[in-house]
Amino acid sequence: MRRPSDGFSLVELLVAIAILGILSSLALVQAGGDRRRLALEAATRRVVVGLERARLAAQRDGRPCALSLTAEGWSAPAGGSLAPCRGAGLALAEPLSRTPIQLRTNLPDALRFSVNGLVLDGGLVVLSSPGAQQRRCVVISLPLGVTREGLYPQDPAAGLSSGLCQPLPGAPA
Repeated sequence: MRRPSDGFSLVELLVAIAILGILSSLALVQAGGDRRRLALEAATRRVVVGLERARLAAQRDGRPCALSLTAEGWSAPAGGSLAPCRGAGLALAEPLSRTPIQLRTNLPDALRFSVNGLVLDGGLVVLSSPGAQQRRCVVISLPLGVTREGLYPQDPAAGLSSGLCQPLPGAPA
């Protein structure tokens, strides 16, 4: 019979350490997937926020403006006859983010906004991250620039279609 003051045997300690190691590695794998999913959600929100900022800038300044969406985020368009939308520039990912965001879009090089904030160009934005199980999408429709967020089930390299952007689970239809 073992006394309570004897402590644990070496085998018991090794088994406990092995179990803790397995559990912690499972938690790290899960955390990596969550990080990629959260980065995609944040990038999707930044696409929508950049669009709204540009609409408000056109209304506030009382003049039409333009904005470009690149893999880095919203920025002033290169060239063109319209002034950039002031204050609408926004990165898609945090500067210190280690989760790369991949962007596929059929938006024109410069998304144009009228003096009253109407969006003059529409299209689809698909965001993905290597290793993430899902792709996020944003549909920008005319003329009000109404956006619809969702999940994109197909590989965007096969072609983009706004009809494939499925509503997020739990979102109102």
